[in-house]
Amino acid sequence: MNKNQLSVRLNGKPVGILEQTPNGNMAFSYDASATQMISVAMPLREEPYGDIQTEAYFGGLLPESETVKKIIGKRYGISPNNNFSLLKAIGYDCAGAISCNEINKPIVTQGPHLLTGRIITDDELYQHIVELPQKPLFMDDIEGLRLSLAGVQDKAAVCLIDNQIALAENGCPTTHILKPPSHHFEGLVENEYFCLRMAKRIGLPVPDIQLRQVKDITYLLIERYDRRIKDKHVERVHQEDFCQALGTLTSKKYQNEGGPGFKECFELLKSTTQPAIDRNYLASALVFNYLIGNMDAHGKNFSLLHYTQSNIRLAPFYDMICTRVYPTLTSKMAMKIGSQYDADNLFARHWEQLCKDINYRYIAMKDIIKNHAEFILKIADEEKEILISTGQYRPIIDNIINVTKNNIKRTLDRFDNG
Repeated sequence: MNKNQLSVRLNGKPVGILEQTPNGNMAFSYDASATQMISVAMPLREEPYGDIQTEAYFGGLLPESETVKKIIGKRYGISPNNNFSLLKAIGYDCAGAISCNEINKPIVTQGPHLLTGRIITDDELYQHIVELPQKPLFMDDIEGLRLSLAGVQDKAAVCLIDNQIALAENGCPTTHILKPPSHHFEGLVENEYFCLRMAKRIGLPVPDIQLRQVKDITYLLIERYDRRIKDKHVERVHQEDFCQALGTLTSKKYQNEGGPGFKECFELLKSTTQPAIDRNYLASALVFNYLIGNMDAHGKNFSLLHYTQSNIRLAPFYDMICTRVYPTLTSKMAMKIGSQYDADNLFARHWEQLCKDINYRYIAMKDIIKNHAEFILKIADEEKEILISTGQYRPIIDNIINVTKNNIKRTLDRFDNG
């Protein structure tokens, strides 16, 4: 067995070999029998892909937190800076339908997997959440669990069985993402819940979400959009984020650090099955993010779903959070609008410039801004009242509403005044 090679499988079917080269870099080669690409940036071909393209895709499957990587490295006796070793340790259940396996691991029969898992008690769940910073991804809570979730925030992948939290067993794909409260940003789970609720009402595709309580901990439960669940069976759906699809390293996810901007994102949507519809959704999402004060909408917060080789669509939106309610966070946008990064200095001319950059009708963009602004003003207070009635209201909701209303007023005034 070659310890420097992993069998990369898509929905359980081998599609290629991930290799750590003698100089410590990674390379990827498709199998001759592969019929579906793993990334728009890595179309099917005979020649191997080198380090930069391979690192952009496979490195993008791993947690971003250096602390989390160090804990995983210590747990498995590997370097936290060696992405190949990390994937070997935790790459069995990644985002989408990709899995990284030992070369000699038996090939599992294709098709939906029976939803199986160990339902845990409230006491167990509470303890798992409390220990999440020390045990990332609920590591060690179930023997043989090897899963990877990209991103910075603490989170864990779980199953929901009979409306109860369960830890996946027997190779079952996880069905939900659990996000605990943040130790750094007060009310973060309520923030994301509130913003995603508004996004859904405005017509944006977003995952199903729940605010749940276990003892004194409120957590967010998000149904995975990269899973199909039917008749107690789970099937993976392949996905990749925009950084992966554009061959951009995770470390360069912000536009001012070399990451994608809206021009590249809209250009990417030419590769989807219904580009006109997906472009309209992305335009709607970028306006919504701006109006609610989400300054952190970078390339890893947008994704593509690969249903088949010839059926690729923009994925539902996620990680929609009002970052402006936290004074320590920047007012600089992750992707600039026109030539402007600073949200407070954005004028109509910058929106017009953006439309030229992305080849989008300016009059259509103005309509989206006006319609979103009017509807958000209507639904924000309604959503607040719902939270009050369910006992889930937190003071941060008022802060979000104030930020949003101020953004809307400033934006509309600047359009009115040219």
